[in-house]
Amino acid sequence: MNEQEYLKEIGKNITKYRKIKGITSNELGYLCDIEKSNLIPIEKGRINATATTLKKIADALNIEVKQLFEF
Repeated sequence: MNEQEYLKEIGKNITKYRKIKGITSNELGYLCDIEKSNLIPIEKGRINATATTLKKIADALNIEVKQLFEF
């Protein structure tokens, strides 16, 4: 798996857990203090999010960070 595919899988997991929680990307952005315009590229796998950003997202989704890497 190359880097781009890896980032897309992380993004898919963020989207999956966000939808399971029944929240929009706007709501997730608010919960983790990230602008929607910054969150969307992470969900799409277009940018490499920092570890602290992934921690904020996981905390907002009430999941463990490692769950974002399970694929």
